[in-house]
Amino acid sequence: MKTRKIITALTLSLCLTSLLGCAEPETLPASPSPAEESKEATLLKTGLAERIRIEGQEVDFQSLAQRQALYNVPGVSVAYMKNGQLAWTTQSGVKDLTTELVVDENTVFQAGSISKPAFAAVLMKYRQDNPIDLDNDVNNLLTSWQLPEHEWTGQEVVSLRRLLSHTAGTTVHGFPGYAAGEPVPTLQQVLEGVEPANTSAVVVDLQPGTQMRYSGGGTTLAQLTLQDIANEPLPTMAQRLLFTPIGMTRSGFEQPISPKLSNNMATPYDGDGAPVEGGAHTYATLAAAGMWSTPSDMLKMASGVRSAYLGQKTDWISQATAREMLTNNTPTNEAPNVGIGFFINMDEDGEILGFGHGGADKGFMSQLYLELDTGNGYAIMTNGDNGSQLISELEVRLKEVLDVGYSQAEVKKLVPINQTELSKYIGTYVVTDPVNVDIVLQEAKNGFVLNALPYIENERYFHEGEGHFFAKNGSSVRFEDDAEGALAKTLVMDGNIRGVRNSQRETQ
Repeated sequence: MKTRKIITALTLSLCLTSLLGCAEPETLPASPSPAEESKEATLLKTGLAERIRIEGQEVDFQSLAQRQALYNVPGVSVAYMKNGQLAWTTQSGVKDLTTELVVDENTVFQAGSISKPAFAAVLMKYRQDNPIDLDNDVNNLLTSWQLPEHEWTGQEVVSLRRLLSHTAGTTVHGFPGYAAGEPVPTLQQVLEGVEPANTSAVVVDLQPGTQMRYSGGGTTLAQLTLQDIANEPLPTMAQRLLFTPIGMTRSGFEQPISPKLSNNMATPYDGDGAPVEGGAHTYATLAAAGMWSTPSDMLKMASGVRSAYLGQKTDWISQATAREMLTNNTPTNEAPNVGIGFFINMDEDGEILGFGHGGADKGFMSQLYLELDTGNGYAIMTNGDNGSQLISELEVRLKEVLDVGYSQAEVKKLVPINQTELSKYIGTYVVTDPVNVDIVLQEAKNGFVLNALPYIENERYFHEGEGHFFAKNGSSVRFEDDAEGALAKTLVMDGNIRGVRNSQRETQ
């Protein structure tokens, strides 16, 4: 069984159930010596398995190298922070399969959407010395472009605060970037959705301030706004206001990558383990997806925000600025919660437990998380499209061996299903959105094997009751219109990806 590519809509839910039916994880001392730090890094490279476990079944724990091979992820880089200080880094694999050059702590990866909190930090640092009203309508700040009128114009403003917390009602979730040789649009062309932009126009179709909806388009509008105000491009602003002050020496917003960083950069790979054609994509939308960085540098940024938040002298941003960045701007305390740039992990009382962000560019996957109270946290960067699966397993392992983060293994109970009941679900289902693909289910004991080539190959799903099935990678499938004795007509996967049964294809 091998997953070739992961449909991006199949996101992994966060679960806080305890690890049942598995070996007890090893817990380490709170203040490690250098030898213990080495032990921590070593333990992170062992005992990995899919996040979903089945009650009563033995778990097939494997090494990091084995999991990389399974997911076709050539290289992984990890940095760990303890008490607000970088404790250790560890790497596995290569940055390029052809040269076989190994990943080291200075190897840079595209950070994907972790660019968003970095951009937010630049904007907030600029605001400390220059008056910017975060709650003003951006059309009052923009000089090179104007956001088109929308249903709520004059009633609810599209402000920088809302744009940076994904509550402005703007569209366009993310950006695929531009392969080598393709023309790269201006920010205005991206916002208007005109050639050579490869995404639709950024518009407002939800009432600003009423709900959180992730929008890279909104971050792009915020980037243009700041550049108009400062009359300076983001790469130079970031160097002056973020990278240099806190020592992020291996980071940059230049697209394509700057010569300074290109001498030790990771090559991106697709879900099959083949190099991304033309190499790393170019991102016109720098603030949304364009930063190159290392795990150590990203932790420096998060640690700087945390230190300022706690009132510790940083010579970078003020406590007031940091507290604004980590104040929830979403309408409720129900997850997901966003401050300015960062996602915030909150308890039931609304107290901040930690903050961070994930990242996904073509051929790169990343994750950043730092606990507010302890100052413990991690950053993980990979150079493979399937890196999110690997990162999920590493996060579970970090929780097990170091008690940091929020990702614990989820144990599910397998519910037996007889052949007659199972036959209602077996067949071919046609998906037309977001891609055109046939999902084929083949019967297996207490479940089925799912193929949706070229996206998913031979993924095993298990029955958990009432027409719901799960895979060990965290994805799930349920069925609709499955009345007693009748064939199910509709298959629903994560992200509300829907497939309709096609009886004709099943008989061919």
